[in-house]
Amino acid sequence: MKALLAALLIGAAVPASAQPGTVVVVGGALKDDNAAVFGAMIAAMPADAPDVVVIPAASGFAGSAAERFADALALYGVDRSRVALVQVAMVDDPETSGVDESGWHAGASDARQIARVARAGLIWFAGGDQARIIATLVQADGSDTPMLAIIRKRLADGAVVGGTSAGAAIMGEHMIGCGSAVTALVAPVSSNLADCAASDEASDSVPLVLSSGLGFLPDIVFDQHFSERGRLTRLVRAVACIDDGAITGIGIDEDTAFVFDLARETGDAVGRGTITMVDPADRQTRCAGAVMDNVRLARIAGKGQD
Repeated sequence: MKALLAALLIGAAVPASAQPGTVVVVGGALKDDNAAVFGAMIAAMPADAPDVVVIPAASGFAGSAAERFADALALYGVDRSRVALVQVAMVDDPETSGVDESGWHAGASDARQIARVARAGLIWFAGGDQARIIATLVQADGSDTPMLAIIRKRLADGAVVGGTSAGAAIMGEHMIGCGSAVTALVAPVSSNLADCAASDEASDSVPLVLSSGLGFLPDIVFDQHFSERGRLTRLVRAVACIDDGAITGIGIDEDTAFVFDLARETGDAVGRGTITMVDPADRQTRCAGAVMDNVRLARIAGKGQD
């Protein structure tokens, strides 16, 4: 993964023997007119897999998640009939009548829903609460549900896996569940995602909660809404506290994406904001006080800014 990050910084390609797909990590608040991000996603889709699926597990408005994404994709020539909703969710959508989306909690083991994912060239995770994605796609023993196993296979076979906000948080090997920027720097760190459900993140009293992500990009922890919510201190503490010898933090601004081509092992910042990298080069860190020696901090402007 260090080679991965070096490739991002210098723009160099690293040869690869396989041809896996692309991971698109959006920092939230993706605007429909962001042609750079939508164009990057569409261009990376395999030519023989034009279908798009939306996994709304994180959202409180799961029933309409695919419609909103389809509206945006249609602006760039994607046929709306190619965009399908995957029925995986934990809470009922108040905007849909006659459907209780909370009944979709076991959708990740439903053969019909899995078949939709197996055909997709773009698999999109909607925003909301990242803990819901983990709860629906990961088994109680930490193993993959059948749907998550298929998503991994699609990515290995060349598909695009992307997500925004909460859908971005789950992309790394490690995950920030919640935590206010101020309290995350100094309070004890939790590994219990239930602590997020019991807290209001807008409050300054929410501790940093760290957990496992889905690991589409190893050795990374992502943070979203990065500049807009002043989350540098939160990301620094996360990097300092994760017990991993090669962990790197990447903060992504709103309306901005980190687009990583797994086949070429190259990454780009795309969109209107920036991405920020926190890389403790010599891994001299201490969780207490968020102490890091010889840290490398880089801020990279997105391509395609207005």
